[in-house]
Order: sequence, then C-alpha cells, then structure tokens
Amino acid sequence: MIMKNNIAAVILAAGKGSRMNDNSTNKVCFNCAGIPVIRRILDEMRTGGVSLFVIVVGHMAQDVMDCLDGEPGVIYAYQKEQKGTGHAVLCGMNALKSAGYNGPVIVSMGDKIVASHVVKGLLDKTSKAKVVWGVQPINDNPNGGRVVVENGQPYGVVEFADAALMSLADVPPTDYEKKLSSLGLNAKKAAKVLKIAQVHKPESNRKLVDKMFSANDILKTPYANAGLYCFDLDAAVDAINACGSDNAQGEIYLTDTLEIFARQKCVTLYEVANPDDMLTYSTKPELIQLTIRFMRDASTWLAEKNPKLTPVLKHFIVKFGDKKVIVAGSPGRINLMGRHIDHHGGGINVMAIDRRLTMVVSPRMDNLVRVTNVNPQYPDDEFTITEIKHEKWLDYLDSEPVMQELAASRGKWTNYIKAAICRFQFESSNLLCGMDIAVGGDIPAAAGLSSSSALVVATAEAIVALNSLHVSDDEFIELCGEGEWFVGSRGGFGDHAAMKYGRPGRLIHLGFHPFEVGESASLPDDYAVIIADSTVKARKSEGSKDRFNAQVAAYDLSLMLLKQTYPDEHLTDMRSLAAVRPYSKLYKMLLSLPLAASRKQLEEALPDDLHDLARLFASHIDQGAYNLRGVILYGLSEMARSERFMETLKNGGYDIVGKMMQISHNGDRIGDPTISDDLLKRLSADDADLAFQCGAYACSIPRIDEMCDLLDATPGVLGSELVGAGLGGCIVALVKKDQAENIINVLNEKYYAKYGVEPGHANVYQPSQGSSVEF
Repeated sequence: MIMKNNIAAVILAAGKGSRMNDNSTNKVCFNCAGIPVIRRILDEMRTGGVSLFVIVVGHMAQDVMDCLDGEPGVIYAYQKEQKGTGHAVLCGMNALKSAGYNGPVIVSMGDKIVASHVVKGLLDKTSKAKVVWGVQPINDNPNGGRVVVENGQPYGVVEFADAALMSLADVPPTDYEKKLSSLGLNAKKAAKVLKIAQVHKPESNRKLVDKMFSANDILKTPYANAGLYCFDLDAAVDAINACGSDNAQGEIYLTDTLEIFARQKCVTLYEVANPDDMLTYSTKPELIQLTIRFMRDASTWLAEKNPKLTPVLKHFIVKFGDKKVIVAGSPGRINLMGRHIDHHGGGINVMAIDRRLTMVVSPRMDNLVRVTNVNPQYPDDEFTITEIKHEKWLDYLDSEPVMQELAASRGKWTNYIKAAICRFQFESSNLLCGMDIAVGGDIPAAAGLSSSSALVVATAEAIVALNSLHVSDDEFIELCGEGEWFVGSRGGFGDHAAMKYGRPGRLIHLGFHPFEVGESASLPDDYAVIIADSTVKARKSEGSKDRFNAQVAAYDLSLMLLKQTYPDEHLTDMRSLAAVRPYSKLYKMLLSLPLAASRKQLEEALPDDLHDLARLFASHIDQGAYNLRGVILYGLSEMARSERFMETLKNGGYDIVGKMMQISHNGDRIGDPTISDDLLKRLSADDADLAFQCGAYACSIPRIDEMCDLLDATPGVLGSELVGAGLGGCIVALVKKDQAENIINVLNEKYYAKYGVEPGHANVYQPSQGSSVEF
C-alpha cells in the first residue's frame, strides 16, 4: 500500500543506449566514480524528497534490477517495445496507479544525475501548477529541443533538427549546407535534414496552440528542453493518451504533451540554470567526464593525512601537479597450498597480505600514459595507448613489433602497467583514456609476494574505474592474468584472483577452469603466518622467466605424451589425469614417461603435435632436457594437497597442513631428485596417497632450502615452504602464535646475521582486503 505522504519518481531506463558503443550492460548501470549512475540518481532524488521510484525497464532489464538490488522503495514497469518517451512514461504512470499512488511525479531519464535541490525546486512549484517543465539555457544544451516561449508562457517543444529544417525555407538549396553549419547542428542530424529538404520544400512556420511561429522565433528561444518534469499523475496520463502516435516512427513523444498543457494553462517552467545541477551523458567519453566531476583533488586526499598514502600523493603532486585523482590499490599475496598449478586448472589456497601497492591516478584526455615511482630505483616512463587490431590476444603477443618492443625493454618495471592497459584495450571498442600514475607501497619487490602482479591488478582497477568499464570480477581476473603474459611469463590467474578476492582474516580456496571462489576459513587465533624474505631476488622479467616457462611447458609435454600412450583414458587436462584412480594406476601411467626429454626427442615422439610443440618452445629459451616425471608428479600431488587443504584446516588438522607444506617444498628443492622406475613401482604397489608425494619441480635455491630447514627444526613451526614462482624470494611458515617472536629471532640470529643482513625481513602477516579503487 502506498503511503499518502510519499513522493514518486519515474526513471526511464529502458533504452538501448547505443551511443555508448558498449553493450556489456544497460546504460544506467555503468559506474560513475565508483557508483552506478542509476544509484546516484536515486540518492539525489531521495535527498530531494522522493521516496518511491518506478524504474521503467526494457533493454537488459535484469541488469538494471540486479544493479538496484536492495534499494528501498523501488518498483519496476516493463516497456516491452520501444514506443517513445511518452509510452515509457505511461508505463511508469500506470504502475503508480496500480499501486494506489495519486500525487506529483518527477519524471527523469536514467542518464541524468539531477541535484537534490533541483528536485526540491520542482516539487515546490507543484503547489502552483499541475505541470512543472524543466528547461535549460540553450548554451548548456545546444542540441536540445527548443521550448518555445512568448511573454513568459510556454507553447510547445520543437526539436532542434525540425527548427533547422524550417530555417531552410527561405534559403536557396545551394546554401542549405552552409545554413545548417551556421546553426551548429551536428553532422549526423544535418545530413538527415539536408536529405529531407532536398525531397520536400521546407515550411517556414510552425503552429503551436493556435499561434504561428517562424523558424527564427523558435531558434531564438532562450530555452532547451531539459528532459526533466514534474507532473500531476492524472494530468500526465490524460495528456499522453491524447498525443497518440501518428508520426513516421509510430511513437509517442512526451514532448508533445507540452502543447496540450499549454492549452490548459496548467504548466510552469523551471530553469536549471547551473549545468552542474543536471549532469548527463550519452557516450563513454561523456561518462568519463562525468566521473571526473565526482573525483577529489590530490591535495584534498593529502589533507586526510593517511600515512600510507601521503608519500605517493606528495610524489604525484610534485610530478604532475594538483589534479583530480583516484587511489587504486592491490595487496600482495601468498599461496599456502597449490603452487605452480593454477595455470593448469589446479586449485590454490591463498590470502591477500597486509602489504599493499598504491597508485594515485589522474585521467588524461589524450592517450598518453605517464608513470612515476616513489622509489627512485624505478625510473619514470611514458608511452601511448593505441588500438590493437589483432583478432587473438596471443597473436598480438607473438607479433613481431611486440616481441621487438619487449626485447628492447626487458626488465622494465612499467611493462606490467602496460600489460594491463594493452589487455583491456584489446577488449575495448573505445580507446582507453590516458593516465598520469604515481606508484608506491610496501610490498617487497622480487620476493615472491607478487609485487609485479599487484602492479597489473592496481592498473586494471584504475582502467575500469576511469573508463567506466563494466567488467565482472571473473572477467577482471582473467584479463589481468592474460595481460601479464605481455611481459613474457605464461602463468595462470591465481595471483590476480587472490588479490581481487582477498578478505580480512580469511584464507580462500580458488578453483580454475572454470574459475570459482570456493570455501574460506579464518586463521585460528593461536596460529600465525610468518613470511621471511631470503633477500635473494627472483626477477622473472630478467631471465628466470625462461626457467619458469620451461617448467610450465613440462606439464603440457607430459600430458601430450600420456594422451598419445593412453587414448582410452580420454585425458583432457591435468585435472583429469589427477582424477585417475586407483593411485596405483596413475603411477603405472607415469612410468611410461621418460625421466627427461630434449626438444628433439619430443619432436620425434610427437610428430602430429609439432605446431603445439613450437608454441610451447617459443615461450622460453631452451633450458636443456625437460624433467617430465618430476614436474608432472609434483603438479599432480600439489593438486591433491590443494584440494584437501581447506577441509583439513577447518577440521583442525594443523599438523597435517604443516606436513603438507613441508612435502610441497621438498618437491621444489634443488637437485632434481630422480623419479625412478623403482620409486614409481613402489608407489604403485602401495597405492600410495598422492597428496603425500613431492615430485621434483625444483624451483628453489640453496638459501631458501636453508631457511626452510632452519624453520622446520624450530619449535612452534608446523611447516614452511617456498612462496611464489621460486628462484628466489620469500618463504612462508605456519607457526604457533605464542612462539612467533622466538621463531623470528631464530631467523635473525641464524640466517640474516650469517649473511650480514639487518633484521626486519621476517614478520607476521595478516590476511587482508583485496584490490580496490577509491574516489
């Protein structure tokens, strides 16, 4: 039942918004400074006194309803066919009537954010007239319909194009184009007017409420139609029904009602004199401009004295000046179980850490990207955004210009920023806006905490926000993961997913192919996670990416051989191989693999797969023979451990979790332990539990093995392992919280002091919030 003191509004959101050139969602659902436009509209109207909303939906109606889920006082009217604004409003009015409402109704469009004081002003005027018609100065809406006024009284609305056509009545046909150009009619509409004028001689006058108006009378009117109204419900319904649809389009135009109201002398005008009081958009660039209006200057952010933001904000102002900015951020991450497998469909168990990369970003109206870093060891850089015309992302990455560019910029830190931009530009039909970017933060670089991926994710957050892109979280993660391929590594999406889905206090299981967010668990109060930096850097962009990509390729190579040998198993990916039961059968299948194989041997063994082999080999410099058995057994066993991790944790099996961490690291130790025939035969005979095998991925280094051995022998440590892709970086340990301080002291005294490193590289880390953008 509708309360009598409610004030209603009808918001038109059924249109296709084709000028947005983006059909990923309804036009009203795009974000404006982090908030969907339709929600901004409702917020302003509520402040202005509206409490009941009818949203007229049609095109992508479900998107609009999902966007407004949870908003109070909202009902929907469905416009099945696009029959004009009058018909859309009538759908909304009928819904109000059916709900028992009878009173003033604000009518506005879903692409107009109307200031709350304007809403109040419209409502105030309803005490003197049944209809309040919003108008704007012509300069604020030069292409809007002309509201014809004489002696302060409105007579009707004439579309600008129609008035322009009338103006040609007294002009020689040879001067038509010149005349239309002088009026400022846009090129598309001018072409239509010209075509009509060449077929039918234009008429010089238009009759409105029994009075004739010339083209000059209409064009000199000071007002354009604002597309904002306040109607008495019954008066509006009667007027719209009286309009009919006797026109070329077969549509009912709401603007035709002004002449009806003028005849009844029941209408008054309300001028929206300030353009900032009614913000509207029809295209993506216009929406970006709208977004900028809601952003804050860097100095305003600085005044908040946030200690983590202050250095980056100051650096931004020094480099780029005091501009409107957003703050985009991404945490680092650790993976407690499920390393080296997400790119082949294995699950991971992750937490976003309380160390964060921060970007202060300002949009540019050109396609230039300028980047600076608080840390002087990372030099400033700039580049331009260009359209990408390849049909497939991998084809673009393999193109000669990109490969030459990467070879020339090998090791450049800004390639990770460019990676995100290129991947999102590849998906966008509009050219992304340029940006000025200042970077800072406290994620240790090249430590296995994914500082590089954090650059990709934070950049992606800024791209989505500043370009008003409509991207689901799953799409966001996939684009970030594939984007990072730009720098040369061919990893999965696990790091990016951990950063996006991180939650304070929670460990999260993530699945892949297809991507899914699985169970989560809190870390018990009496346990803690310690991350310790070996201080040996692992820089994928400086050469170790070849070793990384070679290990990834070993999975594919092993699977190709097994598919050939066991066609009846219908193996599709590593997960289907990991699902083979009993385990004894799986170990027997692995016996068919050679311990290792060179590229030449693989080409001889797989003559029908030369194209796929070439693609795999192209991702890295030849590292010698591929350790097939060791790598595939590691990947399969890690998948098994990963799937059990969360349930084991929830059941309180912390000792088992610690043991699995130790086994996982044993598979990464240096030395490439041989997965011999005898070992696989013994495992098969025992039907040994796959989760407690280690394989031989071998991406550790002596110093990291030393740290893990030291910790695993220290009281209070349940287990430790390598963090990230390996070849340097950090280790992570699950420990008893009450012994964490002593464990860190052991590292300081027996590891860091040994190598002349100051304390401070081992700390307790907490699960934290994922990536975000703030306006």
